Amino acid sequence: MLYYSGNITRSKNCIFVFGSNPEGRHGRGAAKVAVDHFGAKYGKGEGLYGNSYALPTKDLRIKGMRSISKQNIIRSIQTLYKVAAENPDKLFHIAYRNTHKISLNGYTGIEMIAMFKSAGVIPPNIVVSKEWWDTGLFG
Repeated sequence: MLYYSGNITRSKNCIFVFGSNPEGRHGRGAAKVAVDHFGAKYGKGEGLYGNSYALPTKDLRIKGMRSISKQNIIRSIQTLYKVAAENPDKLFHIAYRNTHKISLNGYTGIEMIAMFKSAGVIPPNIVVSKEWWDTGLFG
C-alpha cells in the first residue's frame, strides 16, 4: 500500500478522495478543497468528478454527528474500491489525515481506517496519508 506526506497536490493521475454528503453541498473542509482544486461538482455527493471522488460520510439532512452509519460508509468505500480497480492508471489519495480527532462526519480517523479495512481488499492504487500509515493498522 502507498502513502503520501503533506497535502495532496493535483496531477494528471491523482484523484482526491474526500468525505462528502449525499446532497453534494461541498462548502467546508476537504470537500471545499475538492471543488476549488480537483474538479468536484457541487450537487454531486458520490462518485468520480474531474480529479476528485466524493465519498459520502455525512448526511446534512440528519441532525447530529454520525448521520451516516458505518455500514453505509463501508458500502460507499466498496464502491470506491470498484472504481479504483476500474482505473488502475489513477492514484486515489484518501484525504483523511487525523487519527484520533473527530472529523466533520463524527468519526475519528482510527474509526475511518477500520471502515476502509472492513470494505474488502484494498486496491493497490489507493493511497493513504502518512499519518494513517504510521498507525500501523495498514500493511
